[in-house]
Amino acid sequence: MGFEPTFEDSPLPRADPSVETSDWSHPVRSSTVRAGPMWFVDGVRRVELRLLADEGDRRVHGLLGSFAVGAVRSDGRATFQAHRVCRAVILGGGVVPERARVPCGGATLEFEPSVEASTDPNAPIDRLQDLMRDAENALAARVVLDGAPLVIADGPLRLGEDGPLPVIGVIKRSVRQYLDADRELLLGRLGAGERTPVFSLLDQEGTVRGYSWYSRLVALASPWHDHAGIVRCEVRVGLGLERAVELAGVVAAVLPAYAGRGSDPRTPQNLTPIAGLEGWLRHRMGDRGMIRRALVAWLAQAGSEPAATRGVARRP
Repeated sequence: MGFEPTFEDSPLPRADPSVETSDWSHPVRSSTVRAGPMWFVDGVRRVELRLLADEGDRRVHGLLGSFAVGAVRSDGRATFQAHRVCRAVILGGGVVPERARVPCGGATLEFEPSVEASTDPNAPIDRLQDLMRDAENALAARVVLDGAPLVIADGPLRLGEDGPLPVIGVIKRSVRQYLDADRELLLGRLGAGERTPVFSLLDQEGTVRGYSWYSRLVALASPWHDHAGIVRCEVRVGLGLERAVELAGVVAAVLPAYAGRGSDPRTPQNLTPIAGLEGWLRHRMGDRGMIRRALVAWLAQAGSEPAATRGVARRP
């Protein structure tokens, strides 16, 4: 599990560590788990070109970006399933861009308009990330409705959404402390395939928003810290506590088989099917250099035709 500081101004989420058990003295290990096919869902994004846009006497930041989401089924061999490639032109400050249709080789790339209210120069990137996350959530739901019994999503879920879909978010980085110091000691004692008890995630009003647990994928020897190889998993509250505990046992038992150890032993939480899916999706977004050249040419042409530049940004 990687560590990085959190810079969020909002209060940290609250947790109730006693919903499964009040005994945090030892790890939890599932004795009998029947392994079956697993579906993994993830997305990748890319800023193709940063922009400055003029609207009257205002100038705002923006970007032209691409993102792709997809699913891979693994049952001893990986099979890529549904995927979707999307593109967006995003402007900040509440400025509404026009749809951008950009010739690129023998194709035309369409960048759908999206508005970001903030004037922060980095806000358009956050908006691109949100668009990708929305597409991931929609694809995960579609995969479940198409018959997948269990879906692993790379990253946190939108816990405010209800519904009994068996989608598990796997979070690789630890940016928040959910447990008190005494219970957090258990993380360092987890063995591969073991987990902590399930705890609930609460909002500031005390309403349960989801359920979560920590699980170790692989045990790493010194000099790695005792949280290396640990992920935090979460499910939405709509699944219910009993189902959350059941899935926690399954996921803790089967995820170690998918731990990535090939290129860097420090990052086993980079699951192998996810890594393969990300590379496959990046290829489907198209060649970055070719797209950038097409965008620069398109912007240059738009800049020479004043009537066509309304809502279109100029390259910084």
